[in-house]
Amino acid sequence: MNLQPLPCYCATLRQAARAVTVLYEETLADSGLRATQYTILQALEIAPKLTTTEIAEAIGIDQTTATRTLAILKRSGLARDTVGADRRQRRWTLTSQGEAKMRELIPRWEAAQRAFETRLGREQARLLKETSFRAASRLTSS
Repeated sequence: MNLQPLPCYCATLRQAARAVTVLYEETLADSGLRATQYTILQALEIAPKLTTTEIAEAIGIDQTTATRTLAILKRSGLARDTVGADRRQRRWTLTSQGEAKMRELIPRWEAAQRAFETRLGREQARLLKETSFRAASRLTSS
């Protein structure tokens, strides 16, 4: 079945998100990580010691999904948590194994980025990223 244009923004953006996710997950297929897990590792690499809530907010996912994904990363030995100011609060960092996994996967992630740009066109990819971020920012700040 061919992809069909849909009349609503939500459905169309979900079509695009699924297609992009497939592209990136194919790149990560044998790494043991999903794209969502890699995204959290990226966030921890950029800004270590974020709380679960801060991670969820930074990447635009709900707290339950962040908690579940962080638990997987912790079990895998890629991230660790420490108690924050409040005993219920957890601050997250990459482990040395997580840092090594990030270094290992950078070439694959860059290949996925290049494939995306090749299929869409570099300028279109850049504009889509900017527009998508602007939309996410404006739609979540209400």
